[in-house]
Amino acid sequence: MKPTRVLRSRVVCNPVCVLLAACLTVTVLGSVAGLTGCRSGGTSGGGLPTIGLPRLGRAQPRPMCRPVRGVWVARFHYRAAGDVREITAADVREIIERCAQLGCNTVLWQVRGEGTVSYPSRIEPWGREFGFASPGFDPLALAVQEAHKRGLRIEAWFNVMPGWRGLAPPPMPGQLYNAHPDWFMYDAAGRRQPLNKDYVILNPCRPEVRRYIVSLVDEIVSRYDVDGVHLDYVRYAWDVAKSAKQSYPRDGRTLTLYYRETGKRPDDDAAAWDHWRANQLTRIVDDARATINRRRPGATLTAAVYHTPTEAYELYLQNSVAWLRAGLVDAVMPMAYTDQLVVFDRYLRSYHELAPGRRIIPGVGLFKHQYADQTRDQLSRCQAWGGDLALFSYGSLFPTAEDRTPNAAPADPPALRQMRRDVVTGFLR
Repeated sequence: MKPTRVLRSRVVCNPVCVLLAACLTVTVLGSVAGLTGCRSGGTSGGGLPTIGLPRLGRAQPRPMCRPVRGVWVARFHYRAAGDVREITAADVREIIERCAQLGCNTVLWQVRGEGTVSYPSRIEPWGREFGFASPGFDPLALAVQEAHKRGLRIEAWFNVMPGWRGLAPPPMPGQLYNAHPDWFMYDAAGRRQPLNKDYVILNPCRPEVRRYIVSLVDEIVSRYDVDGVHLDYVRYAWDVAKSAKQSYPRDGRTLTLYYRETGKRPDDDAAAWDHWRANQLTRIVDDARATINRRRPGATLTAAVYHTPTEAYELYLQNSVAWLRAGLVDAVMPMAYTDQLVVFDRYLRSYHELAPGRRIIPGVGLFKHQYADQTRDQLSRCQAWGGDLALFSYGSLFPTAEDRTPNAAPADPPALRQMRRDVVTGFLR
Protein backbone atom coordinates (compact mmCIF):
# COMPACT_ATOMS: atom_id res chain seq x y z
CA MET A 1 0.00 0.00 0.00
CA LYS A 2 1.27 3.45 -0.86
CA PRO A 3 1.93 5.83 2.01
CA THR A 4 -0.62 8.50 2.76
CA ARG A 5 0.16 11.82 1.17
CA VAL A 6 -0.73 14.98 3.05
CA LEU A 7 -1.45 18.24 1.30
CA ARG A 8 -1.44 21.38 3.41
CA SER A 9 -2.36 24.74 1.98
CA ARG A 10 -3.52 27.81 3.87
CA VAL A 11 -6.18 29.79 2.09
CA VAL A 12 -6.31 33.44 3.05
CA CYS A 13 -9.35 35.30 1.77
CA ASN A 14 -10.97 38.65 2.15
CA PRO A 15 -13.90 39.10 4.57
CA VAL A 16 -16.51 38.58 1.85
CA CYS A 17 -15.48 34.97 1.63
CA VAL A 18 -14.86 34.07 5.25
CA LEU A 19 -15.98 30.47 4.74
CA LEU A 20 -13.04 29.93 2.41
CA ALA A 21 -10.56 31.32 4.90
CA ALA A 22 -10.24 28.14 6.92
CA CYS A 23 -7.01 26.23 6.61
CA LEU A 24 -7.40 23.52 4.00
CA THR A 25 -5.86 20.35 5.37
CA VAL A 26 -6.53 17.39 3.14
CA THR A 27 -5.23 13.93 3.82
CA VAL A 28 -5.31 12.26 0.44
CA LEU A 29 -5.08 8.53 -0.03
CA GLY A 30 -2.23 7.40 -2.24
CA SER A 31 -3.07 7.72 -5.91
CA VAL A 32 -4.83 4.79 -7.46
CA ALA A 33 -2.43 2.80 -9.61
CA GLY A 34 -3.56 0.66 -12.50
CA LEU A 35 -7.27 1.30 -12.31
CA THR A 36 -8.40 1.57 -15.91
CA GLY A 37 -8.11 -0.26 -18.90
CA CYS A 38 -7.86 -2.94 -21.38
CA ARG A 39 -9.80 -6.13 -21.58
CA SER A 40 -6.49 -7.95 -21.67
CA GLY A 41 -5.74 -6.60 -18.20
CA GLY A 42 -7.01 -7.97 -14.95
CA THR A 43 -9.03 -6.26 -12.27
CA SER A 44 -7.96 -4.60 -9.09
CA GLY A 45 -8.95 -5.93 -5.72
CA GLY A 46 -11.86 -3.50 -5.79
CA GLY A 47 -13.20 -5.04 -8.99
CA LEU A 48 -12.19 -2.18 -11.30
CA PRO A 49 -10.50 -2.86 -14.66
CA THR A 50 -6.76 -2.36 -14.82
CA ILE A 51 -4.28 -1.45 -17.51
CA GLY A 52 -0.56 -1.63 -17.87
CA LEU A 53 1.87 1.21 -18.52
CA PRO A 54 0.98 4.00 -20.95
CA ARG A 55 1.88 3.19 -24.55
CA LEU A 56 5.26 4.29 -25.83
CA GLY A 57 5.92 6.92 -28.48
CA ARG A 58 3.11 9.24 -27.45
CA ALA A 59 2.92 12.83 -28.60
CA GLN A 60 3.79 15.27 -25.85
CA PRO A 61 0.92 17.36 -24.45
CA ARG A 62 0.68 20.82 -25.93
CA PRO A 63 1.17 23.52 -23.28
CA MET A 64 -1.70 25.78 -22.30
CA CYS A 65 -1.99 28.67 -24.72
CA ARG A 66 -1.54 32.32 -23.85
CA PRO A 67 -4.17 33.48 -24.21
CA VAL A 68 -6.58 30.55 -24.10
CA ARG A 69 -9.35 30.89 -26.69
CA GLY A 70 -11.49 27.89 -25.79
CA VAL A 71 -14.89 26.50 -26.75
CA TRP A 72 -16.98 23.82 -25.01
CA VAL A 73 -18.25 21.02 -27.27
CA ALA A 74 -20.90 19.00 -25.42
CA ARG A 75 -21.62 15.31 -25.92
CA PHE A 76 -25.01 16.12 -27.44
CA HIS A 77 -23.47 18.49 -29.96
CA TYR A 78 -21.94 15.64 -31.93
CA ARG A 79 -24.54 12.96 -31.20
CA ALA A 80 -28.11 13.23 -29.93
CA ALA A 81 -30.50 10.50 -28.83
CA GLY A 82 -33.05 9.87 -31.55
CA ASP A 83 -30.83 11.43 -34.20
CA VAL A 84 -32.16 10.78 -37.68
CA ARG A 85 -28.80 9.55 -38.85
CA GLU A 86 -25.76 7.97 -37.28
CA ILE A 87 -22.75 10.00 -36.25
CA THR A 88 -19.93 9.74 -38.74
CA ALA A 89 -16.28 10.68 -38.72
CA ALA A 90 -17.24 13.63 -40.92
CA ASP A 91 -19.35 15.06 -38.08
CA VAL A 92 -16.36 15.15 -35.74
CA ARG A 93 -14.06 16.60 -38.39
CA GLU A 94 -16.61 19.30 -39.19
CA ILE A 95 -16.89 20.37 -35.54
CA ILE A 96 -13.13 20.59 -35.05
CA GLU A 97 -12.70 22.43 -38.34
CA ARG A 98 -15.36 24.97 -37.36
CA CYS A 99 -13.64 25.54 -34.00
CA ALA A 100 -10.40 26.25 -35.82
CA GLN A 101 -12.06 28.58 -38.35
CA LEU A 102 -13.67 30.47 -35.49
CA GLY A 103 -10.20 31.36 -34.20
CA CYS A 104 -10.17 29.12 -31.13
CA ASN A 105 -6.99 27.39 -29.98
CA THR A 106 -8.49 25.07 -27.34
CA VAL A 107 -11.36 22.58 -27.59
CA LEU A 108 -13.07 21.32 -24.43
CA TRP A 109 -14.46 18.04 -25.79
CA GLN A 110 -16.98 16.30 -23.54
CA VAL A 111 -16.24 12.64 -22.79
CA ARG A 112 -18.35 11.89 -19.68
CA GLY A 113 -21.82 13.06 -18.79
CA GLU A 114 -24.05 11.06 -16.41
CA GLY A 115 -22.16 7.93 -15.45
CA THR A 116 -21.85 7.25 -19.17
CA VAL A 117 -19.13 8.15 -21.66
CA SER A 118 -18.54 9.14 -25.28
CA TYR A 119 -15.57 6.91 -26.05
CA PRO A 120 -15.03 3.12 -25.92
CA SER A 121 -14.46 2.71 -22.18
CA ARG A 122 -13.69 -0.48 -20.28
CA ILE A 123 -15.36 1.05 -17.22
CA GLU A 124 -18.56 2.87 -18.19
CA PRO A 125 -21.18 2.36 -20.93
CA TRP A 126 -21.77 4.57 -23.95
CA GLY A 127 -24.12 7.48 -23.26
CA ARG A 128 -27.75 7.82 -24.18
CA GLU A 129 -26.71 10.25 -26.93
CA PHE A 130 -25.29 7.18 -28.68
CA GLY A 131 -28.21 4.92 -27.85
CA PHE A 132 -25.94 3.28 -25.23
CA ALA A 133 -24.00 1.66 -28.09
CA SER A 134 -20.81 2.29 -30.03
CA PRO A 135 -21.16 4.42 -33.17
CA GLY A 136 -18.60 2.14 -34.82
CA PHE A 137 -15.55 4.34 -34.23
CA ASP A 138 -13.90 6.29 -31.43
CA PRO A 139 -15.07 9.94 -31.45
CA LEU A 140 -12.49 10.99 -28.84
CA ALA A 141 -9.54 9.49 -30.70
CA LEU A 142 -10.69 11.18 -33.90
CA ALA A 143 -11.29 14.51 -32.17
CA VAL A 144 -7.77 14.43 -30.71
CA GLN A 145 -6.29 13.60 -34.11
CA GLU A 146 -8.24 16.31 -35.91
CA ALA A 147 -7.53 18.95 -33.26
CA HIS A 148 -3.80 18.33 -33.33
CA LYS A 149 -3.79 18.28 -37.13
CA ARG A 150 -5.11 21.86 -36.99
CA GLY A 151 -2.77 23.00 -34.24
CA LEU A 152 -5.45 23.03 -31.54
CA ARG A 153 -5.18 21.87 -27.96
CA ILE A 154 -7.88 19.49 -26.77
CA GLU A 155 -8.95 18.80 -23.20
CA ALA A 156 -11.22 15.91 -22.19
CA TRP A 157 -14.27 17.52 -20.56
CA PHE A 158 -15.37 15.30 -17.71
CA ASN A 159 -18.52 15.54 -15.56
CA VAL A 160 -17.32 14.36 -12.15
CA MET A 161 -20.19 13.86 -9.70
CA PRO A 162 -23.30 13.15 -11.83
CA GLY A 163 -24.36 9.52 -11.77
CA TRP A 164 -27.54 9.72 -13.84
CA ARG A 165 -30.11 12.19 -15.11
CA GLY A 166 -33.84 12.00 -15.69
CA LEU A 167 -37.03 10.62 -14.21
CA ALA A 168 -36.44 6.99 -15.26
CA PRO A 169 -33.49 4.81 -14.23
CA PRO A 170 -30.91 3.78 -16.84
CA PRO A 171 -31.86 0.77 -18.98
CA MET A 172 -28.50 -0.98 -18.42
CA PRO A 173 -28.04 -3.15 -15.28
CA GLY A 174 -24.33 -2.33 -15.23
CA GLN A 175 -24.72 1.45 -15.14
CA LEU A 176 -23.80 3.02 -11.79
CA TYR A 177 -27.33 3.89 -10.74
CA ASN A 178 -28.30 0.21 -10.90
CA ALA A 179 -24.98 -1.47 -10.15
CA HIS A 180 -23.88 0.64 -7.17
CA PRO A 181 -26.96 2.18 -5.52
CA ASP A 182 -25.01 2.64 -2.28
CA TRP A 183 -22.65 5.07 -4.05
CA PHE A 184 -25.36 7.73 -4.34
CA MET A 185 -26.75 10.27 -1.86
CA TYR A 186 -28.93 9.15 1.06
CA ASP A 187 -30.55 11.15 3.83
CA ALA A 188 -30.71 10.24 7.52
CA ALA A 189 -33.91 8.22 6.97
CA GLY A 190 -32.18 6.03 4.39
CA ARG A 191 -33.96 7.63 1.44
CA ARG A 192 -31.99 7.88 -1.77
CA GLN A 193 -31.85 11.18 -3.64
CA PRO A 194 -34.88 10.86 -5.92
CA LEU A 195 -34.66 10.81 -9.67
CA ASN A 196 -35.56 14.15 -11.20
CA LYS A 197 -35.17 16.20 -14.37
CA ASP A 198 -31.62 17.04 -13.34
CA TYR A 199 -28.74 14.94 -12.04
CA VAL A 200 -28.60 12.55 -9.14
CA ILE A 201 -25.06 12.56 -7.85
CA LEU A 202 -22.46 10.23 -6.43
CA ASN A 203 -21.24 10.51 -2.86
CA PRO A 204 -17.58 11.66 -2.88
CA CYS A 205 -17.27 10.95 0.85
CA ARG A 206 -16.97 7.24 0.03
CA PRO A 207 -13.38 6.26 -0.87
CA GLU A 208 -14.56 3.73 -3.44
CA VAL A 209 -16.41 6.47 -5.30
CA ARG A 210 -13.32 8.65 -5.39
CA ARG A 211 -11.21 5.75 -6.63
CA TYR A 212 -13.74 4.98 -9.32
CA ILE A 213 -13.83 8.56 -10.62
CA VAL A 214 -10.05 8.79 -10.71
CA SER A 215 -9.92 5.45 -12.54
CA LEU A 216 -11.83 7.09 -15.39
CA VAL A 217 -9.35 9.97 -15.49
CA ASP A 218 -6.60 7.36 -15.57
CA GLU A 219 -8.24 5.57 -18.47
CA ILE A 220 -8.47 8.74 -20.54
CA VAL A 221 -4.95 10.05 -20.00
CA SER A 222 -3.43 6.59 -20.38
CA ARG A 223 -5.11 5.87 -23.70
CA TYR A 224 -5.48 9.24 -25.43
CA ASP A 225 -3.06 12.01 -26.33
CA VAL A 226 -5.27 14.67 -24.79
CA ASP A 227 -3.54 17.85 -23.74
CA GLY A 228 -5.47 18.06 -20.51
CA VAL A 229 -8.47 17.01 -18.48
CA HIS A 230 -11.25 19.52 -17.82
CA LEU A 231 -13.37 18.80 -14.73
CA ASP A 232 -16.99 19.88 -14.55
CA TYR A 233 -19.64 19.34 -11.87
CA VAL A 234 -16.85 18.82 -9.36
CA ARG A 235 -19.25 19.99 -6.71
CA TYR A 236 -22.21 18.64 -4.78
CA ALA A 237 -24.52 19.24 -7.73
CA TRP A 238 -27.78 18.76 -5.86
CA ASP A 239 -29.42 21.76 -7.50
CA VAL A 240 -33.07 20.66 -7.48
CA ALA A 241 -33.14 18.83 -4.12
CA LYS A 242 -34.70 20.84 -1.27
CA SER A 243 -32.45 21.40 1.77
CA ALA A 244 -29.89 19.15 0.10
CA LYS A 245 -26.88 20.59 1.91
CA GLN A 246 -28.51 19.78 5.25
CA SER A 247 -29.85 16.37 4.16
CA TYR A 248 -26.99 14.73 2.26
CA PRO A 249 -25.05 12.61 2.70
CA ARG A 250 -26.28 11.09 5.97
CA ASP A 251 -25.81 7.39 5.26
CA GLY A 252 -24.20 5.33 8.00
CA ARG A 253 -20.95 4.73 6.15
CA THR A 254 -20.34 8.42 5.56
CA LEU A 255 -21.13 9.32 9.16
CA THR A 256 -18.77 6.62 10.42
CA LEU A 257 -15.95 7.89 8.20
CA TYR A 258 -16.55 11.44 9.39
CA TYR A 259 -16.51 10.43 13.04
CA ARG A 260 -13.33 8.40 12.63
CA GLU A 261 -11.51 11.34 11.04
CA THR A 262 -12.84 14.16 13.22
CA GLY A 263 -14.44 12.67 16.33
CA LYS A 264 -17.55 14.66 15.49
CA ARG A 265 -21.06 14.20 14.16
CA PRO A 266 -22.54 16.52 11.51
CA ASP A 267 -24.74 18.45 13.92
CA ASP A 268 -21.91 19.01 16.42
CA ASP A 269 -20.20 21.61 14.24
CA ALA A 270 -21.83 22.71 10.99
CA ALA A 271 -18.72 24.48 9.70
CA ALA A 272 -16.51 21.44 10.33
CA TRP A 273 -19.03 19.19 8.56
CA ASP A 274 -18.97 21.55 5.56
CA HIS A 275 -15.17 21.64 5.50
CA TRP A 276 -14.91 17.87 5.66
CA ARG A 277 -17.39 17.32 2.85
CA ALA A 278 -15.68 19.98 0.72
CA ASN A 279 -12.35 18.28 1.29
CA GLN A 280 -13.68 15.03 -0.15
CA LEU A 281 -14.07 16.83 -3.49
CA THR A 282 -10.58 18.24 -3.10
CA ARG A 283 -9.27 14.69 -2.62
CA ILE A 284 -10.66 13.80 -6.04
CA VAL A 285 -8.99 16.82 -7.62
CA ASP A 286 -5.71 16.01 -5.91
CA ASP A 287 -5.77 12.36 -6.97
CA ALA A 288 -6.71 13.35 -10.52
CA ARG A 289 -3.72 15.72 -10.55
CA ALA A 290 -1.38 12.98 -9.33
CA THR A 291 -2.74 10.49 -11.88
CA ILE A 292 -2.27 12.93 -14.75
CA ASN A 293 1.26 13.73 -13.62
CA ARG A 294 2.09 10.03 -13.55
CA ARG A 295 0.33 8.87 -16.72
CA ARG A 296 0.66 11.92 -18.97
CA PRO A 297 3.25 14.35 -17.61
CA GLY A 298 2.74 17.87 -18.88
CA ALA A 299 -1.01 17.53 -19.45
CA THR A 300 -3.07 20.17 -17.68
CA LEU A 301 -5.93 19.92 -15.22
CA THR A 302 -8.57 22.64 -15.39
CA ALA A 303 -12.04 23.00 -13.89
CA ALA A 304 -15.32 24.68 -14.76
CA VAL A 305 -16.45 26.31 -11.53
CA TYR A 306 -19.50 28.12 -10.18
CA HIS A 307 -19.80 31.80 -11.04
CA THR A 308 -18.53 33.11 -7.68
CA PRO A 309 -16.29 31.28 -5.18
CA THR A 310 -18.37 32.34 -2.19
CA GLU A 311 -21.61 30.92 -3.56
CA ALA A 312 -19.76 27.89 -4.88
CA TYR A 313 -18.70 26.99 -1.36
CA GLU A 314 -21.85 28.03 0.45
CA LEU A 315 -24.20 26.18 -1.92
CA TYR A 316 -22.14 23.33 -3.33
CA LEU A 317 -19.03 23.00 -1.11
CA GLN A 318 -16.75 23.68 -4.06
CA ASN A 319 -13.44 25.17 -2.88
CA SER A 320 -11.79 26.03 -6.18
CA VAL A 321 -9.78 28.91 -4.75
CA ALA A 322 -7.97 26.38 -2.57
CA TRP A 323 -7.32 24.17 -5.62
CA LEU A 324 -5.75 27.11 -7.43
CA ARG A 325 -3.61 28.19 -4.49
CA ALA A 326 -2.43 24.66 -3.80
CA GLY A 327 -1.51 24.15 -7.47
CA LEU A 328 -3.92 21.24 -7.93
CA VAL A 329 -5.41 22.84 -11.03
CA ASP A 330 -3.67 24.88 -13.70
CA ALA A 331 -6.68 27.12 -14.24
CA VAL A 332 -10.33 27.54 -13.36
CA MET A 333 -13.05 28.61 -15.78
CA PRO A 334 -15.79 30.44 -13.86
CA MET A 335 -19.17 29.94 -15.53
CA ALA A 336 -19.88 33.66 -15.66
CA TYR A 337 -23.00 33.19 -17.74
CA THR A 338 -25.01 36.39 -17.99
CA ASP A 339 -26.14 38.93 -20.55
CA GLN A 340 -25.19 41.84 -18.26
CA LEU A 341 -21.67 43.21 -18.35
CA VAL A 342 -21.78 44.49 -14.77
CA VAL A 343 -22.69 41.01 -13.50
CA PHE A 344 -20.05 39.38 -15.70
CA ASP A 345 -17.46 41.77 -14.30
CA ARG A 346 -18.54 41.06 -10.70
CA TYR A 347 -18.34 37.29 -11.16
CA LEU A 348 -14.81 37.39 -12.52
CA ARG A 349 -13.49 40.01 -10.13
CA SER A 350 -14.48 37.82 -7.19
CA TYR A 351 -12.05 35.16 -8.42
CA HIS A 352 -9.27 37.63 -9.20
CA GLU A 353 -9.56 39.09 -5.70
CA LEU A 354 -9.35 35.71 -3.97
CA ALA A 355 -6.71 34.13 -6.20
CA PRO A 356 -4.52 36.96 -7.49
CA GLY A 357 -1.94 35.92 -10.03
CA ARG A 358 -3.63 32.58 -10.74
CA ARG A 359 -4.98 31.50 -14.14
CA ILE A 360 -8.65 32.43 -14.29
CA ILE A 361 -10.26 31.88 -17.69
CA PRO A 362 -13.67 33.57 -18.04
CA GLY A 363 -16.50 31.34 -19.20
CA VAL A 364 -18.65 33.39 -21.58
CA GLY A 365 -22.29 32.27 -21.76
CA LEU A 366 -23.08 33.00 -25.40
CA PHE A 367 -26.41 31.22 -25.09
CA LYS A 368 -27.67 34.16 -23.03
CA HIS A 369 -26.63 36.77 -25.60
CA GLN A 370 -29.34 38.09 -27.92
CA TYR A 371 -27.48 41.16 -29.14
CA ALA A 372 -24.04 41.68 -30.63
CA ASP A 373 -23.04 44.29 -28.05
CA GLN A 374 -23.52 41.79 -25.21
CA THR A 375 -20.98 39.42 -26.72
CA ARG A 376 -18.65 42.18 -27.87
CA ASP A 377 -18.55 43.88 -24.46
CA GLN A 378 -17.81 40.67 -22.56
CA LEU A 379 -15.07 39.63 -24.98
CA SER A 380 -13.52 43.09 -24.64
CA ARG A 381 -13.54 42.70 -20.86
CA CYS A 382 -11.78 39.35 -21.26
CA GLN A 383 -9.17 41.11 -23.37
CA ALA A 384 -8.61 43.65 -20.61
CA TRP A 385 -7.92 40.76 -18.20
CA GLY A 386 -5.29 39.23 -20.49
CA GLY A 387 -7.31 37.68 -23.29
CA ASP A 388 -8.20 34.26 -21.84
CA LEU A 389 -11.77 33.08 -22.50
CA ALA A 390 -13.89 29.97 -22.98
CA LEU A 391 -17.09 30.10 -25.02
CA PHE A 392 -20.21 28.28 -23.91
CA SER A 393 -20.88 26.75 -26.20
CA TYR A 394 -20.38 25.34 -29.70
CA GLY A 395 -24.16 24.89 -29.96
CA SER A 396 -24.67 28.63 -29.50
CA LEU A 397 -22.57 29.22 -32.59
CA PHE A 398 -23.27 26.34 -34.99
CA PRO A 399 -25.98 23.76 -35.74
CA THR A 400 -25.52 20.53 -33.80
CA ALA A 401 -26.85 16.99 -33.67
CA GLU A 402 -29.64 18.29 -31.43
CA ASP A 403 -31.00 20.27 -34.36
CA ARG A 404 -31.48 17.02 -36.26
CA THR A 405 -33.38 15.31 -33.46
CA PRO A 406 -37.09 14.74 -34.20
CA ASN A 407 -39.42 16.85 -32.05
CA ALA A 408 -36.49 18.73 -30.53
CA ALA A 409 -37.07 22.08 -28.87
CA PRO A 410 -36.38 24.93 -31.30
CA ALA A 411 -32.69 25.67 -31.56
CA ASP A 412 -31.27 29.17 -31.77
CA PRO A 413 -32.32 30.82 -35.03
CA PRO A 414 -29.63 30.71 -37.74
CA ALA A 415 -29.44 34.51 -37.74
CA LEU A 416 -28.70 34.61 -34.01
CA ARG A 417 -25.93 32.05 -34.33
CA GLN A 418 -24.52 33.94 -37.31
CA MET A 419 -24.50 37.17 -35.32
CA ARG A 420 -22.57 35.53 -32.49
CA ARG A 421 -20.12 33.92 -34.93
CA ASP A 422 -19.47 37.25 -36.61
CA VAL A 423 -18.66 38.93 -33.31
CA VAL A 424 -16.53 36.06 -32.00
CA THR A 425 -14.62 35.56 -35.25
CA GLY A 426 -13.97 39.28 -35.55
CA PHE A 427 -12.58 39.31 -32.02
CA LEU A 428 -10.54 36.10 -32.16
CA ARG A 429 -9.09 36.56 -35.61
